Amino acid sequence: MAMKEMMRIKPNLSGINQGRQAGVFHNVPRQRNQQGFSLLELLIVMVIVGVITAIAIPAFADWRERQAVRNITQTLLAHLKQARVLAVSENRSVRISFSPKFYVFDANTAGSCGTCRNKQVNLSQFSNNLSVTSDVTPISFSSRGTAGNTTVTLSAGDNSNKIKINLIGRAYLQ
Repeated sequence: MAMKEMMRIKPNLSGINQGRQAGVFHNVPRQRNQQGFSLLELLIVMVIVGVITAIAIPAFADWRERQAVRNITQTLLAHLKQARVLAVSENRSVRISFSPKFYVFDANTAGSCGTCRNKQVNLSQFSNNLSVTSDVTPISFSSRGTAGNTTVTLSAGDNSNKIKINLIGRAYLQ
């Protein structure tokens, strides 16, 4: 059996015709090294960023309003539940009164409550566009924890939530 000879291409190490190997053609004109971006490329990127920003800003504003309504709803719902528990535990009436830009937890509406907390919650801490309305104001929880049928509406722009309070004083999202 005859051995086949293998053919190898050896690199040119002699220094003569340096940089050339078999089958490589090096007479291609060299291009200058490009550094940075062209004005056209920068303008295209700026236009793309502008379009994305124009789309994102209204969506972000709507998202902020939704979050503000959600946060104030959870805060008010917690205060309504706390008012019911407080009324039963301290054997007294607990009131929450409303105005368009704030509400007062454990309001001293009669002027004779020495243990009332009168904690005012400003809606502007959540958003400047928030408003609160109620069918009945103030909402009063009796010493048994009962209250009248009431609906409280919290709104900002197109976003709104309703909290329903039933006869037995239970507050829940509607």
